[in-house]
Amino acid sequence: MSNSFKEYYIDPYKKELKAQIVDIKENKIYLDKTIFYPEGGGQPGDRGYINGYKVVDTQKDNGKIAHFINEPFDLKIGDSVIQKLDWTHRYSYMKMHTAQHLISGILHSSFNVATVSVHQGSQYLSIEIADNSFSKENCYKVEDISNDKIIESLDVSYLEMSKEEAQKLDLRRSIKVDGLIRVVKINNADLIACGGLHVKNTSEIKRVMFCGVEKIRKHFRLLFKVGESAIEEVRKYDSIIKELCTLHSAKVETLVECEKNYIEKNLEVEKQLRSLKKENANLVLNSIIKENNQNVIFSDISDYNIDFKDIDLNVDKAIFLYRREDEILKWYVYLGNSYKNYDFKDLRVKVLSLIEGKGGGKFPSFQGKGVYKNIENCEKAFLGYFNER
Repeated sequence: MSNSFKEYYIDPYKKELKAQIVDIKENKIYLDKTIFYPEGGGQPGDRGYINGYKVVDTQKDNGKIAHFINEPFDLKIGDSVIQKLDWTHRYSYMKMHTAQHLISGILHSSFNVATVSVHQGSQYLSIEIADNSFSKENCYKVEDISNDKIIESLDVSYLEMSKEEAQKLDLRRSIKVDGLIRVVKINNADLIACGGLHVKNTSEIKRVMFCGVEKIRKHFRLLFKVGESAIEEVRKYDSIIKELCTLHSAKVETLVECEKNYIEKNLEVEKQLRSLKKENANLVLNSIIKENNQNVIFSDISDYNIDFKDIDLNVDKAIFLYRREDEILKWYVYLGNSYKNYDFKDLRVKVLSLIEGKGGGKFPSFQGKGVYKNIENCEKAFLGYFNER
């Protein structure tokens, strides 16, 4: 089958098309012509509908194009059907793909940096570059130049030619396929062989926004927002900044300093709170220890607001504390110096197994979770485990 059935190349803006089913394999439908672009070149496959049945993905399949429908459908080979694209999905990726060409072209021409791979995701356009020292200043320069090119309203066009003819052109990247080559040109910005879909003019992209860098292998991965996504991101940041300014009664220029002061004060309050919580925990536990007046203690602390991490005991006793949260039981075991040679693994098998206890730690304290059932048997086993030795 020739490329003539790929209607998305003839008119990338066509949103609806009548076609005929030529084959069906399980949940895959094959048409004599299609406006659905299959996944490739870092761009996801199209979505939409065939006779009202939802197409969830489009993939290449041995020279054919498979339209995936993950629901029961009443269609058969030979049926005439209507295809309808999820245009919002398609158009957003057309803009993102064109933006990628624009950015990669600028990286190549202005910074002599090659693009290694690209990925067009639902959140970001990512471009991996053959450089591990590309500065943030240069990233913002790429953003500025890209937006200048968008404002210039550069035309995007296609040329089809043989590989031999294409190799004579000043392409940004070498050609990796054979046969008829599809060359994409953005006036004064990029020239490359590509089988993807693009907008007619850079003005349709609207905007690109540099969002950050990730280190991958020995390269950098540049992250961008494109189109409406970039505009929404700018407005989101603007809204957040204005809200923070209101909360701190600050101007934009002093917002960072105000936030630093707030964090510093908050850290000091948290430090004092931790100290008070530890003091409270130890007062309660010392009271429990004094009340029991035993070397081996088993106690329910559900009625006390104590976090196990705040416990800081220094007594020569064997102590089991637990707190019930519905059917979940949180346990804590403390062993004083006289019990240093006891094997906790043995204790876990003979005592904690009764409450399906899981967890661990290192001398002198251990903690974890279990179930509340058999707590009475667990108590008897714990007291017996140490009192009988």
